[in-house]
Amino acid sequence: KVTGDGITITAPTEAGVFYGIQSLRKSLPVAIGAEIALPAVEIKDAPRFAYRGAHFDTSRHFFTVDEVKTYIDMLALHNINRFHWHLTEGLGWRIEIKQYPHLTRTGGSVGKGEEQQGFYTQEEIRDIIEYARQRNITIVPEIDMPGHAEAALSAYPELGCFGLPVEIPQSGFTQNIFCAGKDGTLRFLKNVLDEVCALFPSPYIHLGGDEAPKGNWDQCPDCRKRITTEGLKDSHDLQLWFSAQMANYLKSKGRKAIFWGDV
Repeated sequence: KVTGDGITITAPTEAGVFYGIQSLRKSLPVAIGAEIALPAVEIKDAPRFAYRGAHFDTSRHFFTVDEVKTYIDMLALHNINRFHWHLTEGLGWRIEIKQYPHLTRTGGSVGKGEEQQGFYTQEEIRDIIEYARQRNITIVPEIDMPGHAEAALSAYPELGCFGLPVEIPQSGFTQNIFCAGKDGTLRFLKNVLDEVCALFPSPYIHLGGDEAPKGNWDQCPDCRKRITTEGLKDSHDLQLWFSAQMANYLKSKGRKAIFWGDV
């Protein structure tokens, strides 16, 4: 509310006051030294959607901690309250996992471009999470599986179907995805999720699931055995089974899985 006596912002929650301040910020002229004069007005505002998200891919193109914080500031100005942080990809694994250090030592620098090198330590991630929390933003991490796994497979080839070195795609994706037939691969991914859940307080964890070609799965004896053992129809069914395993694991930890529409 703007009157001749001043400006008043009221809301039932701290977040509401924060968003009121953003609306006020956007009402002010941006030119340095500009005269500030607001009309007498009363604005009543409320969010149409409780979940207001924006996605940021730091895997194909690495961004520094300060650049990520700048992006968060941009989200806050526009009342976005969920930051979908794309942290793993064929071109780069960006999140430090203590149990598997080569995910970042190797997987953080598999891209050829200078802008594709780097990763975030867990300490840096905690700092970014707190920075976002202070701006009423919850960070939803994305750990892509079973596809877009080339960076991880370059660090740990045994997680793939044939245990062979993989090609890193400079665009798109390849047939090299996490093997759904190996118990060791499932255990690895659950261990990764343990550290992700310990870092991120978000009730949601995004597990990707898109663009996972099944050529290797169709030829892999471990995957074929899994399809038979679990009574599945084919390799597409195997991905649904795999995704359910991961979603149920998150559920056991009190979290909810999000997937792309492929799943």
